[in-house]
Amino acid sequence: MPTYNSEDTLDDAIKSVLAQDYKLWELIIIDDQSEDESIKIAEFYALNDERISVIKTDKNIGSGNARNLGINNSKGELIAFLDSDDLWLTNKLDVQVKMFSDKRTSFVCSAYQRFHNVTNKIENIGVPESIEFSELLKTNYIGCLTVVLRREAYKDLKFPDMRKRQDYALWLTLIKNGSCVQCLNQVLAKYRYGHDSITSNKLGSIMSTWKVYREFLELSLLTSFYYFFNYLIRGFFRTKLPRLSIFLGLSYPVQE
Repeated sequence: MPTYNSEDTLDDAIKSVLAQDYKLWELIIIDDQSEDESIKIAEFYALNDERISVIKTDKNIGSGNARNLGINNSKGELIAFLDSDDLWLTNKLDVQVKMFSDKRTSFVCSAYQRFHNVTNKIENIGVPESIEFSELLKTNYIGCLTVVLRREAYKDLKFPDMRKRQDYALWLTLIKNGSCVQCLNQVLAKYRYGHDSITSNKLGSIMSTWKVYREFLELSLLTSFYYFFNYLIRGFFRTKLPRLSIFLGLSYPVQE
């Protein structure tokens, strides 16, 4: 769990891990040079639960590199991710750990709920049964807070050194060889948004997605335009015309 100036939300994020029905977990909190009380909150929980540990970075390294630090210091067979402003439902780990009873499974995710930090507006984000590389290139269905990975399935499990969209770049890398993501279309986590300027967040996400195609994956200009166009169109339909998006198969209704 990377954290940076998250004193307003960190407590709830940690409590959502403590409340898990599945108890055999470790939580590694990486404080990325916070200037508020985040480190004190994290250390309080670490003192009271041996499953929780805290790492403080020497300099600000960004969320992707902070997650890498957590991965490198973790001991478990399975790796899950949660940011310090998001929440897991109590059955999240229990449900997803059972998905790994099939030894061929290496990458799972689930549906999740988006809620606005101020207005509390709620939106459920569904997922298909599985996702292959060619489909993931068109849009990112995968919420980082819902992902669980089998460590031994990947030689170099590492987020690329990018400030934005590093999770999308990693998911693409992990399934580029022909494997796929096993998805459960059930809400297991809650994603908080509305902290910063919505316009700047969307613009930054759009530009970072283009960089994933052109700079990280090194796709040709024409191929990049094709997938980038798909990304924009699908995003527009999902946010502006959600019912039509579901009808056209561009997004998925969440399983109740």
